[in-house]
Amino acid sequence: MKVGYIGLGAMGGSLARHLLKNHELTVWDLNTKAVADLVAMGAKAASTGAELARACDVVMLCLPRTSNVREVIFSSGGVQQGITKGKLVVDQTSGIPQETAEIARRLEKLGVLMLDAPVSGGIPAAQSGTVSIIASGPDAAWEMAAPVLDAMSSKVFRCSDRIGDGQALKLVNNAMGAGYRMMVLELAALGLKAGLSLGEITQRLNAGDGANFTTKKMLVAKLEGKASTDFSLALMVKDLNEALELGLQTGSPMHVTSAARNIMQVGLNTLGGGARLEDVFRIVGSLAGVDFGRAGADSDVAATTKKDQSSVLASIERAVDACNHMATFECVAMGTKYGLMTEPMDEVLNSGSAWSFASERFLGSISHGKPYRARKTIGGVLDALRHVARLSAKHGVPAIVSNAVLASFENASSEFGDQSDIGVMANGFERAKGTESSI
Repeated sequence: MKVGYIGLGAMGGSLARHLLKNHELTVWDLNTKAVADLVAMGAKAASTGAELARACDVVMLCLPRTSNVREVIFSSGGVQQGITKGKLVVDQTSGIPQETAEIARRLEKLGVLMLDAPVSGGIPAAQSGTVSIIASGPDAAWEMAAPVLDAMSSKVFRCSDRIGDGQALKLVNNAMGAGYRMMVLELAALGLKAGLSLGEITQRLNAGDGANFTTKKMLVAKLEGKASTDFSLALMVKDLNEALELGLQTGSPMHVTSAARNIMQVGLNTLGGGARLEDVFRIVGSLAGVDFGRAGADSDVAATTKKDQSSVLASIERAVDACNHMATFECVAMGTKYGLMTEPMDEVLNSGSAWSFASERFLGSISHGKPYRARKTIGGVLDALRHVARLSAKHGVPAIVSNAVLASFENASSEFGDQSDIGVMANGFERAKGTESSI
């Protein structure tokens, strides 16, 4: 098949390379070096979007924002001026679902099909062909796009036949992952201040209910002296802003996502536009007064007893598990209010950066129509969160995410009682977003 690819950044360039094996590839980008690199591998170069569209059956785009997609398609010399009836546009941008749907409607008037197929998993996964591709769109577009997407990755999901749902699910994914990332780091910083090592914290979280993608990947990589991601912090903040906007549109409370976004925005404002997502270690470390690279050397309570440290570890683990649950509850509630189905959410979210032990159990239950029970009481979790809040005040460590979770559990205690299973809080989020719960 003749495939065109527009947008050869770190992600787009990695994805486009896979197409050289089975398809005739034409590329276009403002970065002439990126184009030259693909041409050297066997691709053809186009001078404009219109020229690329004339030469190809499928036009793929991977750009920073939906506004860039609109401009590349509809501006002078853009894709619209070269594309003809029966061809397909595939948007791999992490974009705005409603705006992408509008672009699809404009293309439909030209007889052109469209599919959105954003990706999740990072550059290394894109390079290895294991990145998650989250597609949505009509049957005809899916049938035409499937062999192209399959050439890019072994993990291709179709979440619905409605344009924009893939991008909406990507926003849910990134919001959950960001919530995990920021609350794990702030609680790990607290552990360092309390005299624990990063190794002890990581081992405890990964062996128990607090495990999530960040504890399994980011903390482990840090201990090994490696970076776990090269993603732009500015793009992550952009994605979180779009997730929060979707929350506003659907009337969904997004306490954890908002707290995570606020920390990242502080970091972006401080470090500048070139900051990477990996720099959140520096951001949280600066706020807490610790150096993650020194693995506990900054402890101001080195004389604490093993018993005290064990108590701190236990509270951190329970607090991380609580935060995992709240990030999952609020983001899944937003997704279902938007119209996403729980089964594809389960399949996609638990295959990548939105995975946690909590999300696996919660989505595994509700996607099969079963009520969720965490077998943890609201009162028991509150004890751990209150302990963490007191420790944070004692050691001068901000608890921005975990205190937002604490507030949610305090409200739940008043509404449901301390002896209720924390699973009832998912019902509370469902009511808050304006729908009846099936959980």
